[in-house]
Amino acid sequence: MNIAQATKAAIFAGILVASAQANATLLSFVNGGFEGYLGDTNHHNSDVPPGWTTTGGTPDTFDGNTNFASYTWAPSSTGGDFLHGIGSQPSWTESAQQLALSGLEIGKVYEISFEQAISRSIWSQTGGYWRITFGTESHDSALMAIPDYGVFAGWQWQTMFFTATAESQSLTVSAMSDTDGSRADLGIDSFYLGNPGENPDNPDNPVPEPASLALLGIGAIGLAAMRRRKVRA
Repeated sequence: MNIAQATKAAIFAGILVASAQANATLLSFVNGGFEGYLGDTNHHNSDVPPGWTTTGGTPDTFDGNTNFASYTWAPSSTGGDFLHGIGSQPSWTESAQQLALSGLEIGKVYEISFEQAISRSIWSQTGGYWRITFGTESHDSALMAIPDYGVFAGWQWQTMFFTATAESQSLTVSAMSDTDGSRADLGIDSFYLGNPGENPDNPDNPVPEPASLALLGIGAIGLAAMRRRKVRA
């Protein structure tokens, strides 16, 4: 194989890889932005956005302007609505779920990334974090300390990796407090489930460009050629 042929083969391989990755992200997961709610977001509405189902407590749909009861929020990097959850373990855990997400490849690693935030209402007592459960695997986000009244600590990106153990798995997001019996008020937005490194909104996880994939293909072909030459020698 000459250089021109190798280059063409590498580019074609890169296109195939990009196409396979694009197809792999076409899961049944929907509405990671928590949009589409048509009700009032400036009170505890006990409603989750379309695509999500309440599985514990009464999570709400809020937005950056939600400010009743001393709440202080701001829009996430993707804006719009977000999911609010209260954690006060062990007696109270607010959670939402997407059931039976299909199109998964068993043994494949998937990225779950999102933005999280915390606010202090007149009922808040402590800090907290989000617990993400995908199939039988769970990971906890970074702990967020409770802010002062009127202070918004900002949205924080979180990135996790899960390995699929079935072709269809459920996904649950659960609000957790860091102190048993004390309440934490948490927000989650910009949720992504797909191939690692392909969340376009996550600044800590940039999307690989097709050119990079082609270069990787060229490198792989070059290594294979070197091995063949060594065998012949």
